[in-house]
Amino acid sequence: MMYDMQSAKRLFLVVLFAGLFSTGGTLWAQPEPTQEKDEVRFPVKPTALVRGTFNRSEGIAFNGEGDLYVTANAALWRVSTEGEATRIADLYSNLGLAPIGERDVLVADFGPTNAFDHGKNDDGIVWRVTPDGEKRVAAKGIGDPNFILVLKNGSFLVSDDATNEIFLVDRDGTVSLFTNAVNHPNGMVISPDEATLYVAQIFLGIRPIIIDNRLWALELENGRPKGKPKVVARTGRRGANDGLAMDSAGRIYIAANGEGKIWRFDPQSGKLDVIAENMPGVASLAFGQGKFDRQAIYATSTRRGGGTVWKVHVGIEGAPLHR
Repeated sequence: MMYDMQSAKRLFLVVLFAGLFSTGGTLWAQPEPTQEKDEVRFPVKPTALVRGTFNRSEGIAFNGEGDLYVTANAALWRVSTEGEATRIADLYSNLGLAPIGERDVLVADFGPTNAFDHGKNDDGIVWRVTPDGEKRVAAKGIGDPNFILVLKNGSFLVSDDATNEIFLVDRDGTVSLFTNAVNHPNGMVISPDEATLYVAQIFLGIRPIIIDNRLWALELENGRPKGKPKVVARTGRRGANDGLAMDSAGRIYIAANGEGKIWRFDPQSGKLDVIAENMPGVASLAFGQGKFDRQAIYATSTRRGGGTVWKVHVGIEGAPLHR
């Protein structure tokens, strides 16, 4: 039996509406949202790569060969993908790390004394250490060096979180004041266009210790600070912002030591999100390299008696680092 065109259209609409009503559907129903294969739902549950080996840990970095290094228990350690730790070199303390050159790492060390226990000093050391544990002094004369950020030209910045000082160390080891604009600076990252230095403030004061929660942006011009810094984000009330890291999209990850959380700040949108929590004393952050998960952040813990090294899958790789 054949239908004319109008009859065929009417029949189609009848069948369509009948199907919608029989299934409880709606005519303009939108498809159910689907999660992308690599999309990560936050906050992420961290997993422990190392637990029970260290009393407390602080610095973390991957060298140019993709090996993972951690400072803990007054020493530098190399950590395998299975979480096995090998002691590489002895230190006075365990502070920040940064990759330098093809194989080495820079290690911040308070030295024999520190401002927290002994008052103002200048016996801090930045070591350059090879994978074999050979170390030499890369910089000295800084009171309490904490975080290290290597710049494009091979020089590097060192924050002293006991003061308001960030130092510049030239390739020949010459130390000069870079800025004193941020009080008690800790972690640092630089924007992809190298026009902004982001600095985590960890304390308001140290004797007694009063914690802070601000992330500062310091404009740069020709590699030097320009104007006054601006507060661009605040973590939780107990933040104690420690290490920073940046992903390939230019977003900044903040280790909120006092809260046990990792936050992510987007400079473009101003959005601030909790990426991971339940990480007591989370200190330093580094994106995976080599055989490690490149879309994960590896993090240390300064919590006494803890010393955990965590893995946090975030679904994006880190920004390229200068070495």
